[in-house]
Amino acid sequence: MDIRALRYFQAVYEELSLSAAAKRCFVAQPSISSAIQQLESELDTPLFIRNSKGVTPTPAGEKLYPLASKLVSDLQEIKHQFREPAAPLPLRIGLMPFLSGQRLSLLLKELSAQLPALELTLVDADSPADARIIASNQRLPGEVFHKLWDDHYVLALPLDHPLGRLGKLGLQHLEGVPFISRSFCDVLEAWHFALQRQNVQLSIKARVHTEEYALDLVAAGMGVSLVPLSSVEGRSQIVTREVGNIDMARTVGLAYAKDRPLPDALLKAIQQVRQQLRLPEA
Repeated sequence: MDIRALRYFQAVYEELSLSAAAKRCFVAQPSISSAIQQLESELDTPLFIRNSKGVTPTPAGEKLYPLASKLVSDLQEIKHQFREPAAPLPLRIGLMPFLSGQRLSLLLKELSAQLPALELTLVDADSPADARIIASNQRLPGEVFHKLWDDHYVLALPLDHPLGRLGKLGLQHLEGVPFISRSFCDVLEAWHFALQRQNVQLSIKARVHTEEYALDLVAAGMGVSLVPLSSVEGRSQIVTREVGNIDMARTVGLAYAKDRPLPDALLKAIQQVRQQLRLPEA
């Protein structure tokens, strides 16, 4: 019996939803469904009843849950018991200001789990650091760049915004619409060029420093904003729409100087984390 399948089962049981379990485990929903089907086949009994609102555990699912939880917990404890104490591994990471806090937090959390001795210090991207998490267009000469994920830019709108009734927006739809602008945005120049080419005038209601501030104001109904799709993860008060006549994206990755390479253990952990989280390419 696959321990990963039991982890997926545990997530489905606790979330009562295949899609929510997939988001929690950072895998595609078919992977969750396949794991549950595998368990049901091995145990020769259904574990969940599917319905329009999600899933409901069967008596067999109720019986399996505490057993699966104990196995998953015991396996984690075994790994912990046999993990030799390691020397502290200090790492100073510079972060660009326009970065999804949720995705970054998950990345750093998993990285710390892979390397318990890791001692993280987070600073601004332009401060002295061992490595930087930045967009590819911020890479400096002489830096190595390891891609982490791709971000596709979308318009973030309040739930009840009139433009939300449209499936895809054009720049012309933004004429005179209250807009939240970000002073630090890695596609700002291309965005302004696209607006000028289409002769679209935005009605700027606020200028903010980060994506988080912009999304807070969008959720409050003050206007719309251009943000990476990943930054909207977990924001239930916001809907997104693509802009049909432009295509803006960024690649986020880990950069460090070629003449000051990171420890091999850290580079290996970064690759493992990326595979484990299966960070999506928008």
